[in-house]
Amino acid sequence: MKNLEAVSKLFQDPASVKVITTVSKEGEPHTIVAGSIMVVDENTMAVAEVFMNTTSANLADNQKVALLAVKGMESYLVNATVEKRHTDGGLFDTISGRFAAMNMVVKAVWTFAVDKIYDESAGPNGGKQLF
Repeated sequence: MKNLEAVSKLFQDPASVKVITTVSKEGEPHTIVAGSIMVVDENTMAVAEVFMNTTSANLADNQKVALLAVKGMESYLVNATVEKRHTDGGLFDTISGRFAAMNMVVKAVWTFAVDKIYDESAGPNGGKQLF
């Protein structure tokens, strides 16, 4: 992810807590835990839409999103913009297969273009923009 190995590693770590924040067309923020947030490549993040009714409505209305991963004292924030809501294709099929093994149905997969990345870890670099 933008050649930031530590950021990518934390978002891919199943033990990290991942959250997504969206904003409604009325300007109201909405944050949920979304363990499916993943790195697709150095420029792209994704999340599986399983139960995300409010989040998905917000993404359709306001294409800006904040993705946060936290584990212990380490934390990174990715600000991103919606690229596409996938309901078929290779990425959708791959992610749907993973969720089917957990008896969950994926409605869609949202992809996001990475705009900015911040170190939000507890320490002297907290708040520092990395990209």
